[in-house]
Amino acid sequence: MSKPADSLHEIERLKQEVQQTKDQYLRTLAEVDNTKKRLHREKEEFAKYAAETVVRDLLPIVDSLSHALVAVDKQSDHEAIITGVHLIYRQLLGLLDKEGVKRIPTVGRPFDPHQHEAVAQVDVEDGKADNTVVEEIQAGYAMHGKVIRPAVVKVAKKTADSAPHTADSEGTQTEEQPSTQ
Repeated sequence: MSKPADSLHEIERLKQEVQQTKDQYLRTLAEVDNTKKRLHREKEEFAKYAAETVVRDLLPIVDSLSHALVAVDKQSDHEAIITGVHLIYRQLLGLLDKEGVKRIPTVGRPFDPHQHEAVAQVDVEDGKADNTVVEEIQAGYAMHGKVIRPAVVKVAKKTADSAPHTADSEGTQTEEQPSTQ
């Protein structure tokens, strides 16, 4: 009779083990779910206040602009206003630099579609490089190496006058056509 009693005891032990494993699984599952929810809340909180440091650094610049506007309204000394506006501009550039924002170089550089947005092509004479930025319309900026706004530029294009000329059978000058081979 000890065999059936041992079997019943073994079955009961296995049932308890299964129940404990199931409880442990459910607790772990709930813990994972709670961790996901907590991380989601933290991510939302971080995104909500991510710009707080930059905004704090912008406030003195806003104050400077406010003072400049008061001076303009009072029709104060124009030279002082101009100096003040230059100071505010330098403050803004300093803040951008502190945040890792750099101006994208343009004029005289080869056109790069990853950094520049071409809005026009400008005919250039011989001696000037084709596909080179010749004018900046709007500055572009990169933050820690990532372009956050491409520079809007005009790009050099060789003129038709710079193409090689040959004389036809009648002695008239014609443009040499590129070979299609």
